[in-house]
Amino acid sequence: MESNDELYKEKVGHELKSRMEWFKQALADEDKREELHESIQGSEIIIRLEIFLPSDNPENFMDGLYLYINNTGEIVDADYYFRDSCNGAITRVEEDDLQVVRDLFQDAFSLEIE
Repeated sequence: MESNDELYKEKVGHELKSRMEWFKQALADEDKREELHESIQGSEIIIRLEIFLPSDNPENFMDGLYLYINNTGEIVDADYYFRDSCNGAITRVEEDDLQVVRDLFQDAFSLEIE
């Protein structure tokens, strides 16, 4: 029996495949492309800023943060990552820790969009 995580990943994979087929059809047919563009419900600008944290041995270990910043310059999400000489992983920063990240970095970076 598959776990809920596996079932969810399978569903997401199926949905992505379906969307990619739709996108390919839109690339091949101008009417479908226009229909796709007109059906988009909205969009949002999110910029990912990568922060490389200090490491005593960056060749063998590095870690950092991906900060996701919206068009008003607010940090709306963050991921923490690490890489060693063989592996790497990334995890989402949970809400309580996200507030710490916001408090520490919010005023350190500015964003100007015209």
